[in-house]
Amino acid sequence: KNLENDALAHLETDVNILQYSVESKKAETLSDAQVVSFNPDVQKAILDNDKKKLKTFASSILLTKKQAILTIVSKDGVVLARGDDPEKIGDSLSGDALVKKAVNGESVSTTVTRDGVVAPTVSIRSAVPIKSGNDTIGAVMVGTEIDNAFVDGVKSATKLDVSIYADNIRSATTFVSPDGKSRWIGIKEENSNIKSAVISKGKLFVGQANILNISYLAAFSPLKDMDNVTVGMLFVGRDKSSLLQAAGKSIELTFLVSTILLILSIFPAYLIARNIARQIK
Repeated sequence: KNLENDALAHLETDVNILQYSVESKKAETLSDAQVVSFNPDVQKAILDNDKKKLKTFASSILLTKKQAILTIVSKDGVVLARGDDPEKIGDSLSGDALVKKAVNGESVSTTVTRDGVVAPTVSIRSAVPIKSGNDTIGAVMVGTEIDNAFVDGVKSATKLDVSIYADNIRSATTFVSPDGKSRWIGIKEENSNIKSAVISKGKLFVGQANILNISYLAAFSPLKDMDNVTVGMLFVGRDKSSLLQAAGKSIELTFLVSTILLILSIFPAYLIARNIARQIK
């Protein structure tokens, strides 16, 4: 029981480390967006409506920064360049909440979930206004996905299983299927206690959970957007059987040491008893 309580306390710390990793991604995308917004060549290209130059710059920066998306829009939200899809321009993102804030002069980062074919995706997006003097002339949005490579990196550091959820659906995970290639994504977390605490109340859950029919010691943390609305969950956990194995080894070691001490205590007890017997005679 002591080992279990200690493991749960460590999991609470580990899920906070995962949360910090997500926040670091937000800071990274925001920084990359700011680099683009401060570039005088980008500012000039927007003022000159030079879409060819913006296209070249957006594609180049996207490759350099290794982000998933990079979109430059006008002050009206019309797409001027897309690094991830250079030919798709001219559509409007004026209804996008992130773009709205950016063209109004605000720099923001958020977590975004979107439906996918097999499972929903979770991504980090940041938007920054592009200014000429004091006037906002456009905005740039940069984004990256929180994918399997991300959770694999966290597992490498913590030695724990890690999952990212969009709402209560697993989007990225370290759980690998028996074929050794595909991942156990697209699966819903139906535990009512977890959903109530994390999704509904936006609080941390630490305790036991059944993952893929295996008992885990787990910690779930809410994943929130820029409006502080819970849009998903972060999970870290360890197989409870590994804890039982550790407890078993601990008990075996305690028994072995106790037995050795008992055996060692017999000899001096025998000598003392024999000496007492002699004195009585």
